[in-house]
Amino acid sequence: MTQPDGGQSPYDPPQQPLQPEQGQQTPPPGAVPGQPAPYEQSPYQQQAPQGPAYAQGAQPYAYGAAPLPKNNLGVWSLVLGILAVLGCGILTGIAAIVTGHKSRKAQREGQADNGAMGLVGIVTGWVGIAWTTVLVGFLVVGAIMAATAVNDPAFQEELRESYEQDLGDTGQTMDPELEELMDELENLENG
Repeated sequence: MTQPDGGQSPYDPPQQPLQPEQGQQTPPPGAVPGQPAPYEQSPYQQQAPQGPAYAQGAQPYAYGAAPLPKNNLGVWSLVLGILAVLGCGILTGIAAIVTGHKSRKAQREGQADNGAMGLVGIVTGWVGIAWTTVLVGFLVVGAIMAATAVNDPAFQEELRESYEQDLGDTGQTMDPELEELMDELENLENG
């Protein structure tokens, strides 16, 4: 098809001579005259060097293919480890360690490529477990000390004197129910 002004449309295929001149080869179909044929290498281009072979029999993925299937284990391990450190405790720490080891195993087998996330998840899981253990230990020791102090007769007497002194200044008396409970507690201790 030609343009009304006599020029050729950009959508028309280039016009080729019907017969090639003597000494020329016939270009393959779809080739543009003066340019190398598609998918053929020109004599001036060099072939790209080959990369290293893939380890452990892994095959490369085609362009746009899905990522490696077990990469989510490393991410889960990292997230659970961070939650363990932030206070979610032993349960998320144990889960972080388990998924971290599975992530590292998948990376060694060539099924995943983020073993470092799994390692960080393992470390943060252990740190979270240690942190929780220390915190629970302090709470238990504090509860034992508080229970010991509250049951100490000297502490109870000091508390009663302090309470009576505070009430004595204002002229108020102790609540009758509280006074009855305190007497029962004193009888239990003595009897």
